[in-house]
Amino acid sequence: MFEYNQSAQEASSLLRVVLQELGKHGLSPTPVNYVLFYERALSRSPSFDRAFDAALESEEGLNEARARQLVDEFMLQGLMNELATAQDELKRILRGMMLQMLQTGNEFASYASSLGNYIRRLDTTSDSRFIRELTDEVIAETRGMQRSSVDTQQRFTQATQEVEKLRQELEEARREATTDALTGLPNRRAFGDFLTTMMDDALKNATKMVLIIGDIDHFKQINDNYGHLVGDKVLRFTARTLLSQVKGQDLVCRFGGEEFAVILPQTTYTGGMALAEKLRSRIAASRLKLAESGKDLGELTISLGVACIRHDDTPESLIRRADRALYQAKHEGRNRVVGEDDLS
Repeated sequence: MFEYNQSAQEASSLLRVVLQELGKHGLSPTPVNYVLFYERALSRSPSFDRAFDAALESEEGLNEARARQLVDEFMLQGLMNELATAQDELKRILRGMMLQMLQTGNEFASYASSLGNYIRRLDTTSDSRFIRELTDEVIAETRGMQRSSVDTQQRFTQATQEVEKLRQELEEARREATTDALTGLPNRRAFGDFLTTMMDDALKNATKMVLIIGDIDHFKQINDNYGHLVGDKVLRFTARTLLSQVKGQDLVCRFGGEEFAVILPQTTYTGGMALAEKLRSRIAASRLKLAESGKDLGELTISLGVACIRHDDTPESLIRRADRALYQAKHEGRNRVVGEDDLS
């Protein structure tokens, strides 16, 4: 989740920029639009900037649905609706359990009181008929208490099952919220969590770690010429190809749009450059055809930027260097790998 700690003066300056940009694009200053343009004015997340600019430049423009999608993907960090629903459901279950415990406690207290009363009545008589009647009453009340205990046990069992079902639903929601639906890869939100964890481990154990960011070349032309359905197939093909070339703890994520990220723990800069070149050549060797017509889509290529962790790195600084390397690869003609050591 992005944090905002700008001073009042900085916020005031950003306000003027945001309002000017909103007016320029003919958009209302809704809270969602404002926070998106505010974040764009800060320009501190290359992936967000590209996704935001792509939305503005698309045929549909920055409509309400796309705006909320951007907020959810880059800012909320997740599951707000799911968590609210789960919270209400869990409170319902807990209230039911609490009331059942209170009710059971009252029933046990009443039962104990009845037994005490029977004892007192037995102390005052030696009549066998009266004793049999009291015995029948005790048996009847004990059976009632037994039925109540069974009912209580069943209710607690049901409550336990409901809590377990809720846990499973939350876990499934968490998986869905951190998985890119199109490619099945971890999404941008999951990437941030993985990167932070792996960087912490690398810095703690003084080991190397490499980040590769790749971007499909001329992807907009694919969408424009063949449509978004074909573009989706290209994204899925690229995801499968990248996955097929990594192993072990290496992680491939969809970074956003046509961008992918590969995290390589326990990998040197030289090793990362070698794998990036392998990924590039594997994609470039592919030939894609339309299933319906058999038409050749031409060469598919990818540009990649590589950066290796430094002792003073943060996730943002590591991403920034890999992204700069990617930008230079694009600028130098695409279909190439540029490492941070090659940055001009």
